[in-house]
Amino acid sequence: MDRAAVGPLSDRIGRRTPVVTGLWLLAAGVAAVVLVKGIVAWAITAAVMGVGMALLYPNLIAAVADIAYPTWRSSALGAYRYWRDTGYAIGALVRGLIAQARGNVVPALWFTAVWLAASGAWVLWRAQETHPGHRPESRRP
Repeated sequence: MDRAAVGPLSDRIGRRTPVVTGLWLLAAGVAAVVLVKGIVAWAITAAVMGVGMALLYPNLIAAVADIAYPTWRSSALGAYRYWRDTGYAIGALVRGLIAQARGNVVPALWFTAVWLAASGAWVLWRAQETHPGHRPESRRP
């Protein structure tokens, strides 16, 4: 899925659904890497993860932009990107520690898959829609 396709999709259906779907596709793809064998199967899991990321990342940025006051939007996006990118580094260290402690990368992949699935569930359960046209208060007559 091309990232350019997700912008119009999230404008039609909102930000939360693509974020949740993206997290769950990422979780499924990471879990599948452990479960499947062979280059073709791994390529398919990579495609599933790519679709998940295409749904997830542009919509997270859009959600931050939706809720940030216009004069503070660039600072909000900068702070979001800083913490997201810091999470990549911390996540890599944690996964490395798990793999080192267990002597195998598989537990680190399961940890990642569970964390992604739980994150999707948390967004579904706790996060509110940020797209102005899809918020519950915007649907009132």
